[in-house]
Amino acid sequence: MWPRELPFRVAFSFACFGGIISLVLCIWVYFAVQEIGMRIVDRNLTDEMVFFPPRRTRNPSSTPLKTTTLMGFVHPAKQTDPSVPPPLLKLQPGLHNIDINHISYRALVKKTQNMSFFILYDHTLLHKKWELHFLFILIMSSLGMTVIAAIGGYGLTSWVIAPIKDLAREVNAMTEIAPGKKLSRHFSRDALGELAKVLAHRQDQLLNLIERERAFATDVSHELRNPLAIIQGVVEILQNDHSLSNSIANPIHRLARAVSDINILTSALLLLARAEVDKTPSHAVCLVSEVIDKVLERNQFRLKGKSAKLRVQIDAQPQLNAEPVFVQIVIGNLIRNAFNFIHHGEVHIHLEEERLTITDTGVGMDPHVLDKIFQKPFKGTASQGSGVGLTLVKRICDHHGWQVTIQSQPNQGTIAQFFFRPQV
Repeated sequence: MWPRELPFRVAFSFACFGGIISLVLCIWVYFAVQEIGMRIVDRNLTDEMVFFPPRRTRNPSSTPLKTTTLMGFVHPAKQTDPSVPPPLLKLQPGLHNIDINHISYRALVKKTQNMSFFILYDHTLLHKKWELHFLFILIMSSLGMTVIAAIGGYGLTSWVIAPIKDLAREVNAMTEIAPGKKLSRHFSRDALGELAKVLAHRQDQLLNLIERERAFATDVSHELRNPLAIIQGVVEILQNDHSLSNSIANPIHRLARAVSDINILTSALLLLARAEVDKTPSHAVCLVSEVIDKVLERNQFRLKGKSAKLRVQIDAQPQLNAEPVFVQIVIGNLIRNAFNFIHHGEVHIHLEEERLTITDTGVGMDPHVLDKIFQKPFKGTASQGSGVGLTLVKRICDHHGWQVTIQSQPNQGTIAQFFFRPQV
């Protein structure tokens, strides 16, 4: 997988840029050196032609020039002279490029009143050597430039983003005990320093909001306890009065369940607010199967009048290091949802060592609804609740390291799974 870190990406960009620059530079050098080489060849031919005709005039029997790369011809030639290639006879005085017998030559032609002089320079061998040298130079230069650019780009980028990494570490290290007020002191008064100030300010604002939320939850929980205790006492008295008719007793039972639900919710909010402040592990022990029994006892009425069956399968007896009220809220929400949204079929509750699975054949959920069920607040169109149940479930699970997953298909049902870590 390609690294996504900024230094690697910048180093790769620098390497590509350096490789392209070196390639362009090598091509330019190639043509420049080729032009210079041609001029040197022309200069050598010109110098040789200065001495060739006078020498031939002084000594008509002298042999024309003959070396590895240079060849001289005279026309008309004597019997001892090499024969002049026919293509040369058609050339006008001056410099020419000509191929003779599949060999490339640079030719210089000079004509006098009685004779024509030709000097050929064989640059086929030179071209072969030059192509090999150019290929070697091209490869080595491109590789060298690419490596240098990559190393330089990585080093430069690491140096540039080092303060940003420091800022990221400082932000990550910010906690409620060490808030962001001291963050901006470690950075200079530039754009990074301004960013540090903004982050510190936002951190302090978030901490204040969290603190106010916890204080509000604690205060509300405390304030609700007294009126709830009064209501619960009155409800218990009315429940013990057997002279009441069914038309009055049934609403009283519903009121008792509602008061009990509010008591559980306020206790959970109060404990959760305290637990988020106090990070010490809980010493409470909760037996999951007992919580399931309590939740089923309190929610059996939701299946009355429905052609739905309940099947409970207990294959393990896991214990959790958590307050029972937290486990009761998580399991209660999942079972209550299964009971509320089923009309016929079956609700299957299966407890294993590390998870609880609740499967129902209810109405199910659309994909767009399923994606939002843990958002705050979200309430489905068919829901009669407040829309905060699963939000609270997620908050409790995040705090304890648990996990809740929900899979659902419209008109096919829902599978809710509660994953936990049992007490060792």
